[in-house]
Amino acid sequence: MSASSLLGLSTPPLHFTVAVDMTGSSKNPAFKYADQARLLSQSVLLNQLRSGDTLTLLRICEGVQTVADFKFSSKNGARMAKADILRYTAALTKPCTGKGSAITAGLAQAARRSTQTAGVGDVVVLFTDGALLDDPKRASVSSTMKGLLAAQTTRLLFVAGLSPEPGAGGVSVRDSFVKALGTSGSHSKLLLAGAYDLSNVYPTFANVVKGARR
Repeated sequence: MSASSLLGLSTPPLHFTVAVDMTGSSKNPAFKYADQARLLSQSVLLNQLRSGDTLTLLRICEGVQTVADFKFSSKNGARMAKADILRYTAALTKPCTGKGSAITAGLAQAARRSTQTAGVGDVVVLFTDGALLDDPKRASVSSTMKGLLAAQTTRLLFVAGLSPEPGAGGVSVRDSFVKALGTSGSHSKLLLAGAYDLSNVYPTFANVVKGARR
């Protein structure tokens, strides 16, 4: 075993996809949605990303924008520089200007990207309020999610930021989103967090990532 392995500097690589939906509740200051999205994405880049990992950053508006897509490499196991983290996450959480939402398309792009890192475990983080009414592909969100979760390389899909706001029929946006997922909503690889639950659920996410490297 090498010295770097003994020191914990060499671990099996992972492919991280962080997708942030900047529509809907991102414009509601009561939820501090954009602040939470930045905090989560910054935490992933600072605390979870390791040298040798692949990183894909997707910004979801009426379409899906690839903010970053590269293999992260550093000397002696150093983390990503804070200046780079701030630059990437600022671009990732830039407010949307158009209408519509591409949550399903974002999940589909994450699934396609994971096939390009064959043999590497995939950890997907989706920050969204869960509102699907403006998503033209919402009818296929369940099958898209099912395919992503069924992939052999998928280790975890962490969906955070789900909104408690009432939607159609008084049902919360979060509950409507989970219902739209069908059987995928209770999948063992799926971890859900509401708009106010991030600090409570993040440790579970971190433990799963740690386990995925073993």
